[in-house]
Amino acid sequence: MAKRAVARPSGARRALVTGASAGIGLAFAERLAREHYDLILVARNAERLAALAQGLRQRHGIAAEPLSADLTDSSELRVVEQVIAGDQQLELLVNNAGFGTVGPFVRLDPDREEAEVKLNVLALTRLTRAALPGMVARHRGAIINVSSLAALQPTPFNATYAATKAFVNSFTEALHEELRGTGVQVQALCPGFTRTEFQERAGIDTSHVPSFVWMTPDAVVAASLAALQRGSLICIPGLGNQVLAAAANAAPRSLVRRLAGMIIKP
Repeated sequence: MAKRAVARPSGARRALVTGASAGIGLAFAERLAREHYDLILVARNAERLAALAQGLRQRHGIAAEPLSADLTDSSELRVVEQVIAGDQQLELLVNNAGFGTVGPFVRLDPDREEAEVKLNVLALTRLTRAALPGMVARHRGAIINVSSLAALQPTPFNATYAATKAFVNSFTEALHEELRGTGVQVQALCPGFTRTEFQERAGIDTSHVPSFVWMTPDAVVAASLAALQRGSLICIPGLGNQVLAAAANAAPRSLVRRLAGMIIKP
């Protein structure tokens, strides 16, 4: 069940970060706290969230509110939607929560695949919809949708994940056009290999991935926020990732998906 703590009152800008207890979401929370945003932190792990919120309050003097919720559960997702829709100070939504699965699709657990689509697509869509009316009415605000380099091509053995991230990119690009002139920005953040818990949880063998392509979560977040300041719609952090994205764009699609499958194949 979604559990909400009570935040102390503040007049600061506020941001809500999903998947805030680890990885890129945690790095967003730390960076935004340093920039004096008050925070609403969403993740399933209530214990981690409470510790994170307390630490951010102590280190940065901001208001940090833990909101424990499983965004694949419709009732808990609705709680987070209501929090977002009712927040008149929300200036930034970071839709970071997500997970991937690896293996031949024919062998994967269909319930797990459904949960992946619910989190990566449905939750992101509903939370974006909850945030936009208030932002548009206030003529300010931004939404960062955390996507992936996997969005840029089909990825065999990571098929559902790559497809959900392709949705994120297409959805975000469409919203960018709809929101012209409103004062509201959207961004699709497309990191590559990042040193988080994601690969281990997904079961991806990264032993063959060269060290130079890896980025830290802090570097990904810094690139994202700098791109947001510039008004960039698609953010691909890191020169190596930008080169890979350009190569994928230029190469025949049949070759790109074959190589992608070779990299991910268990």
